[in-house]
Amino acid sequence: MRAEPTLTLKLYPFGVLMQRKTPQGCMEYLIDPAQLALQLASTVRLETGILSPNTIYISQEGVQKLVVEYRPRQKTALFLEGTDAPVIVPLPELLLFRRTTDKGLPDYRVFAVKARPADLTAKLFHAPLPNLYEDGRVCWGSVQHLQAQQLTGTNLTEDWKVLLGTRFGSHNAGRRSKSHPDDIRKKYLAMEAAKTRVYPKSDLLPANRTLEDVLEGLRR
Repeated sequence: MRAEPTLTLKLYPFGVLMQRKTPQGCMEYLIDPAQLALQLASTVRLETGILSPNTIYISQEGVQKLVVEYRPRQKTALFLEGTDAPVIVPLPELLLFRRTTDKGLPDYRVFAVKARPADLTAKLFHAPLPNLYEDGRVCWGSVQHLQAQQLTGTNLTEDWKVLLGTRFGSHNAGRRSKSHPDDIRKKYLAMEAAKTRVYPKSDLLPANRTLEDVLEGLRR
């Protein structure tokens, strides 16, 4: 059975006209667009669930969701191509950006920071990792990374596992370190041999962009 609408909104250059059917007949009202927007917004509900202590930013517009997670500096086991055992090295503080929609692959950016961002003007640095482009995009190669449909929450734990659990090769291994500009993997071996406890902040290369710059680019 086809149902007839009991309320219709008509948009005109001069305003919004609401048409409603009543037992007495059809009645029309001129309504304030701002009040209409307020009423519609009041019915929208966005729940994030339990947030990670390191989640620093979330936004959602339609089917597009942006999540940014902070990873404190820590020692990490990284696998390099051509070796069986991982190198255990300190990594600096990192940010992982993930953009998802209702289909396709998630879009990632990875950068280093010298401190947990306090606002969107925080300066970013190139993450000392191979397989990253200058703009922070990840070159996944043959790595089977997560599908957008699997990523409904805001926790990026699994994303970090996939990113840092890959076997790193020579692709984009240069221009990631002041002390070892030709190949960041040489920096790993030097730090492991010296038993370096903390990644030196002075070794990070500026990415010449801020947190807000990257977010703005991902929103487009």
